[in-house]
Amino acid sequence: MSKECYHALVLAGGFGTRLWPRSRQHKAKQFLCIHSRETLLEQTISRIRPMFPWERIWVITKPAQEEDVLAHVPGIISSNILIEPCPKGTAAAISWATARIESLHPNSLIAVLPSDHLIEDEKDFRCVLDAGLFFAGSNPCLVTFGIKPARAEPAYGYVEIGRLRTKIRGKNCYDVTAFHEKPDRETALDYLSSGTFFWNSGIFAFSSKVLFDALKKWMPAAWGPLERIRSLSGSKEEVSMVRKYYDLIPDDSLDKGLLEKASNVVVFPCDCGWHDMGVWETYYDLSTKDDDGNVIDGLVASVGCKNCLLMSEGGILVAAVGTEDMVIVAEGDAVLVCPRNRLDEVKQVVEKIKERGLAEYL
Repeated sequence: MSKECYHALVLAGGFGTRLWPRSRQHKAKQFLCIHSRETLLEQTISRIRPMFPWERIWVITKPAQEEDVLAHVPGIISSNILIEPCPKGTAAAISWATARIESLHPNSLIAVLPSDHLIEDEKDFRCVLDAGLFFAGSNPCLVTFGIKPARAEPAYGYVEIGRLRTKIRGKNCYDVTAFHEKPDRETALDYLSSGTFFWNSGIFAFSSKVLFDALKKWMPAAWGPLERIRSLSGSKEEVSMVRKYYDLIPDDSLDKGLLEKASNVVVFPCDCGWHDMGVWETYYDLSTKDDDGNVIDGLVASVGCKNCLLMSEGGILVAAVGTEDMVIVAEGDAVLVCPRNRLDEVKQVVEKIKERGLAEYL
């Protein structure tokens, strides 16, 4: 397929629970400046602009975040901002957005990109993304991109590679043996030493036809409502009925809902200095540390601390004595205190805050 069929779909509707309390509903992680003067969303768009013209860049977000997208990405065509009908997982968001793009641009090839990544070697990233799109345009496969793991990380999902399928423009393409949910630390260490497990980046490439065929076969509960939505395209009932059918799509991630079940998934390994900026451990890894391994940021006083992330913004003094391998983050009206080896549980504390009716702190 011609590169004129290439479209980029940027996912920018998340809340960023793993980066609480810095990421909040009023300012989600994709609109934060982390280790850059640009927001994560701006960096994502800048990274792909050499590959995609503005008319083929799409951003899917929530209604409350539309103005933020326009403010941080002034070059975006306003009609290319897709507003999710109601909050759902990535399977629903990606499938619905693909249907919208396909209705305007038949036979499209779509690259799906989260908006909370930092990538050091952007040129190499574009090379592997281009190879994946090229493969997706000539093979009936769903393409994912695996990141060479830098550490045993329990907060990430993993993809296990199988046989070498082909090499495109110097980039290897493998069959996927299996996807693995977030492991415990011991299992993550085994994955790291094996050499056949890669972090699942959440970056995908596929043709719209292949995605729709895969949904029909492996995720029919999603395909049924999506097919009804597609049939409404351009009709008088579209606006009033889309939310009804969209709400019927299962609330799963694309990985869990589709890719883990499908047999036509391949992976392109990628070693381009990728970082998921949605977790505090990445912030710690990339930050300058003192002689005791501490990252100190903001209004902080510490004595005898080692290997800690101590951070305060908003006027609250963080004073820490003798803590080791801890994360303490004060932001506005909330403070997070968590061992570094349990950062994957920050999502659970956010759920606990919701359960207690304290949504104003989110």
